Amino acid sequence: MARIVQLLDGIATAQFEIDKPAVRIGRSPESDVYIDDASVSTAHCIIETVAPESEEGTTAYYIRDLGSTNGTYVNIDRVERQRLVHEDVIRVGLKNFKFIDENSAEYVKTAKIKKSWIPGVYFTK
Repeated sequence: MARIVQLLDGIATAQFEIDKPAVRIGRSPESDVYIDDASVSTAHCIIETVAPESEEGTTAYYIRDLGSTNGTYVNIDRVERQRLVHEDVIRVGLKNFKFIDENSAEYVKTAKIKKSWIPGVYFTK
């Protein structure tokens, strides 16, 4: 399952599941992800889910700009249509979202915290 997480100063403030073939993002109250911001177009962009062609394949997610005034950005590039990969940062108007794809995420092993001989000083290995 994939989702986008709205970020404010690097802190997650809301999350939206991508649980249907097309998730609409815009300033229209009918949008799946409603953004009340004048820099966002009424119908700004859409995230499309493309089913795998075979059972071994993975679901692909694409973001497509819908002719918005201020554009849709993935990481730092303005895009018309682009495939999303895990941890891409999407900018719509002045709002930032992180794309999370749990199926393709490679999790880093949890670091073990060790106490040093110096009081109050800890480190990881």
